Amino acid sequence: MNRLSPKIARIILGAFASCCLSATLDAQVLSQIEQVQRDVKLRPLDQASASPTQSVPPLYSGEEADSGNQLLLEARPHQHWNWINLTLDSEYYYTSNAFLTNTGNKGTELLINTLDAAIAAPPITVPYGQLFTRAGYQHQWFDYGIGGPGDHFGKLNFDAGTVYAEAQYELPNHWEIFGNLTYTRLLSEDNDYSEFYKELIPTLGVEKRLQLSKTVQLTIDYSGNYRFTDEAPFPGQSRDCNNRTDQALALVLDWQAAPKVIIRPFYQFQYSRYPDFFDNHGADQLLYTMGVSANYCFNSWSSVRLFLSYEIRHSDSPEIPDYRKLDAGGGLSVALKF
Repeated sequence: MNRLSPKIARIILGAFASCCLSATLDAQVLSQIEQVQRDVKLRPLDQASASPTQSVPPLYSGEEADSGNQLLLEARPHQHWNWINLTLDSEYYYTSNAFLTNTGNKGTELLINTLDAAIAAPPITVPYGQLFTRAGYQHQWFDYGIGGPGDHFGKLNFDAGTVYAEAQYELPNHWEIFGNLTYTRLLSEDNDYSEFYKELIPTLGVEKRLQLSKTVQLTIDYSGNYRFTDEAPFPGQSRDCNNRTDQALALVLDWQAAPKVIIRPFYQFQYSRYPDFFDNHGADQLLYTMGVSANYCFNSWSSVRLFLSYEIRHSDSPEIPDYRKLDAGGGLSVALKF
C-alpha cells in the first residue's frame, strides 16, 4: 500500500508565498497518496484445499487484507504446489472526484496497470490449523486524464512500488487471522520518477466466513494497521504528517450467480486517526465505501470484471476535506502459477 514542514521563513512575504504554493501542491500530492492507499491490491494467498478457479479479482483497495480470499466454487486438492505467482491486472474506470475535494467536480478517467510477482510457500501445519505465507513485489502505474480532449489530469500520473510479506492462519469453523507488512514508494512520472512519498504498514486482522447457501457466502472481518510515512515537508506539516492508524470493518457478500459468474456487493467502514497532521494537531476521519462488482472467470487463470463503488469521507480537520466520490469501470486480470 494503502496519502508536508520546511524551516520557518525568514521574512513574512516568503512565508506567505510558501503557504500559497503549498495549498496547490498539497491537494495534488494528498490525492495521489489517498489514491494509492485505496488501490494497492495484494492478491489472495492460495489455500491448499482450494482450486485456483475459486479466486475472484479484488474489487477495492486492500480487499484481500479486509475480507480474505473469496471462495465459492467446488474445492479440489492440489496435485502440485505452485511456488511462483505472477499476476497481471489492468483496470480502467471513471472517477468523479480525482482530487478528493468537497467540491467534487474534477472527474476523469483513470487507468491502473499492475504487475505482481510473489513466492508462496507451501502451508505449514500448526496447532488448530494451517499457516500460509508469501512475499513479493508489486508495481503499479497510475495514469490519469486519458479520456480525450479537455481532460488535463496527466500531471497526477505516478508509479507505486510495493515490497510485501504476508501470512494467513486458517482456523477451524472458517475463522482466519491474517497479517502483512508492506513498504511502498511513490514515484512521480512528471519529475524523472523521483520519490515523493513512502510508507511502511504493518496490518493485523481477523475474519469469519459464513456459507449462507450453496452459492452464497458472507465474509465479516476487522483489520487494523499503522502507517509510518515520510514525504517532502510543506508549511505547517512535518515529514511524517500522514502517519495514521486505520481500523476497518468490512462486509462482503459473494453470490455465484452462474458457473463462471460471481456477483459481489460489499460495504466497508473505516476509522482513521492522524496523531499529528497539521500544526501539532491530530485529525480523525470516517470513510464509508460501498459498491458491487460482477466477475466473469474464463478459466482458472483469467477473468474480467465490471464494478461500481461510492465513497464518502467525513473529517474533523479543515486540512482533510470531506468528499463524495463515485467510481465505475472494469478490469481484466491474469494470474499465472508455476
